[in-house]
Amino acid sequence: MADELKRVAILGTAPTWQQCPWQDPTLEIWGLNDAYVLGYPRVTAWFDIHNPKHMTFHERGKPVPAEEAPIGSYLRPHGHLEWLASRPYPVYVQQARKDWPTSVTFPKDAVLAYWATFWPWRVDRQGTVSPGKDYEVSTPAWMYMWAVMEGYTEIHIYGVHLATEWEYLQQRPNLEFLIGVAAGLGVKTVLPSVVPICQAKFQYAYEPKADLPHQAIIRKLEEQAQWQHVLDRDAKAVPWYRPGRRRDLQAQARHLKLERMDLSQQAERLKAAAR
Repeated sequence: MADELKRVAILGTAPTWQQCPWQDPTLEIWGLNDAYVLGYPRVTAWFDIHNPKHMTFHERGKPVPAEEAPIGSYLRPHGHLEWLASRPYPVYVQQARKDWPTSVTFPKDAVLAYWATFWPWRVDRQGTVSPGKDYEVSTPAWMYMWAVMEGYTEIHIYGVHLATEWEYLQQRPNLEFLIGVAAGLGVKTVLPSVVPICQAKFQYAYEPKADLPHQAIIRKLEEQAQWQHVLDRDAKAVPWYRPGRRRDLQAQARHLKLERMDLSQQAERLKAAAR
């Protein structure tokens, strides 16, 4: 008899969470943190593995501005802990609580033991090679690692885009590494086509780089900055008895400044589109 196919969807809060095939009864669905505010139609398990002591609570619909939140805290709406405690399905947390009937201690040590052989080895300055440190930088990463350990052979990811600056630099490489390891183990990962994870805008060395228009604008901005300096310098050097020449140079400088502002906006739009 063939092994039962284990399938799960890990959900985040980015717009593609809506693409989850909710009506597929063979697909488990895992939510995380305070994503319940989005109103998921169906969930089979929940994860919030952050320490409640490090949470800052706010009125729902009125999040705390980032600059006002305590450094290192995790923002959650008022009633978050009570919501977790009342779930009819498993809720994975750092430490299960007796007053939370469905709470389950997330098996961090078991997950790390399973993945220990997959981390890259490290060599120090003396040439000593040793096992590398574990590598996980987000809740979806922990969820994914546990799903692989538990034998899920098809893992969907929706609502996890990792496209902002912090996510792109810190979290995306981590999840892409995990997906690569899982692929080698025969695990199938399903991602929305619009998500940038594990895909590029061009085929390196065989296609033009996707950011060539952005590079061209940046170069032009650098050239204009140099010309702006020349105009400002020359305007200051014009003799007092040539006011017409000074006004002409100042007018050119103002026009150039407007052109640079327009180019800067174009550069920002291209940069955003390239992500």
